[in-house]
Amino acid sequence: MIRIPDLSSEVSNPSPDKGADGDAAQSVAQGSKPELEGSQSVSSRQRFPDTENFHASCVARDGKAILLCGPSGAGKSILALQLIEAGFSLVSDDRVVMRGEYVSPPAALAGLLEVRGVGILRTSFVTNARVILKVFLGDAGARLPAPERDKETGAVVLHLNGSFPGDLCRIVAAFRACCGAYEWHAGAGGDVPGL
Repeated sequence: MIRIPDLSSEVSNPSPDKGADGDAAQSVAQGSKPELEGSQSVSSRQRFPDTENFHASCVARDGKAILLCGPSGAGKSILALQLIEAGFSLVSDDRVVMRGEYVSPPAALAGLLEVRGVGILRTSFVTNARVILKVFLGDAGARLPAPERDKETGAVVLHLNGSFPGDLCRIVAAFRACCGAYEWHAGAGGDVPGL
């Protein structure tokens, strides 16, 4: 099992979203469902102002999220499970609700993780995490990719196969670089020194 060191001593840990009263809007829940503005449920085709529900899986650590995107069967759920086993928390599996650069689970899927060949598991989950890394699974990108940022979130973008040996370590290394544990010299996040 891969264990990721605690980054709190290596980098500052700003709150993901401050409300009017200054309290962080991030929450960790076990078995509870997040509140969704304007509706108690969100369909895949229904949209709210500054909110989008789309196909992806997501995990987070210290309020910072990794968004895993790709077609069905690309390995989003198994990579999410591997990242959870490495110390990350589930945000959502299969679908996510985006509000700007922040991500939460849809109410109907909150805390659920599908593991092919095992079943659907319930676990604790995190809401309102800020996306700092977006990983597209399916086609492996260049060995040394050009710097790329997601237009909606500003997150560093990676293109990985998703099933190659070492993809989990690549994702963790990119996440840690986004958090400041490594300095980007060149590659996907080489355009901006820190997020």
